[in-house]
Amino acid sequence: MDTVFDQVEKNMERLVASKIDWTQCATPEQLTEAREGRLSLGFYGKEIPSQWFGEVQGRNVLCLAGAGGFQGPLLACTGAKVTVLDLSEGMLAKDREIARRENLSMQLVKGNMCELSRFEAGQFDLILNPPSLMYVPNPRAVFRECARVLRKGGTLIVAAPCPVNYLCDYVSDENGGYYKAVHRMPYDARQHDDSGWIEYGHTMETYLGGLMESGFSIHGYLECQMEDITELYFCVRAVRN
Repeated sequence: MDTVFDQVEKNMERLVASKIDWTQCATPEQLTEAREGRLSLGFYGKEIPSQWFGEVQGRNVLCLAGAGGFQGPLLACTGAKVTVLDLSEGMLAKDREIARRENLSMQLVKGNMCELSRFEAGQFDLILNPPSLMYVPNPRAVFRECARVLRKGGTLIVAAPCPVNYLCDYVSDENGGYYKAVHRMPYDARQHDDSGWIEYGHTMETYLGGLMESGFSIHGYLECQMEDITELYFCVRAVRN
């Protein structure tokens, strides 16, 4: 019987095959800019402030559930020592192809973001985690592992959907439809979807409280509202105490 993560892996591979927009790779222009010292890491309609990650050249950086040919190659172009860990072989293949084409050195690892025992304590200076915690039953397990593999004073940048993403269902009517709040948090998509899709809506207590419980302090917070009024994302900079 498949585990939660077996099913998540299958779901991700289907998304890669469908070429959904967030699986698109860094462009040649973006790679050139990164090589020239102009690293730009987007957060939906915004950009992660450069002071959040600071000087990355020579630093050990982990792209956690961050394959797909974007973050890893851009960071490698700046001279960072990049490790990419992802559950999806299809997403890792994108990094592998760009690394080959651009002659970039990156360590690419297939694995589960909840289990980082392959890495040494304090191995990384910076961890970047793009939106992926909605596929994890317990984000606190991820935060504890990140705290272990980050050096003291190291930075964890996490992006995730806010709880409002999961509160509402869309109701169609003769006036064009509306959103109705029907779900309590935390939310488990498996209770409402028999397609095999797995997704979890976590509370801000789980996200921010979990980070602080795991030994982090919060040093930055952003939100980005998408066109859909229920689609709101946040990005947080957490520093290992």
